[in-house]
Amino acid sequence: MNLLIISLTEIDYKEDVLLALQSVGIQKASVLDAKNLNNSLASEFSLFSGFFSGGDAHEGEKLIILSHIKEVSEAKELIANLEAGGIPVNKENILNLYVVPTALSFDQETGIVEN
Repeated sequence: MNLLIISLTEIDYKEDVLLALQSVGIQKASVLDAKNLNNSLASEFSLFSGFFSGGDAHEGEKLIILSHIKEVSEAKELIANLEAGGIPVNKENILNLYVVPTALSFDQETGIVEN
């Protein structure tokens, strides 16, 4: 069992990514709202950054998608499906994807699984 972590920096592609997850059979996923800290950490006046809004309403926002997958090949197929759907993941900074092996997992369907 593996943990799939997707950091979606371009949230306009949210529905495309969720459809791609379904296309590879991933149906149990969690989506978390997150904030990109790059700009905040780089700014000397990060305390006051909340008072000033940038041009883009979604600037600095991102989504974290977490799911368990059985095989690394599912993540590779996910990327291939996004590319086939016209999402330029290799040309633009749209998402970061990580697959982390798990030592132990549990859910109601499978119970405890040690890897």
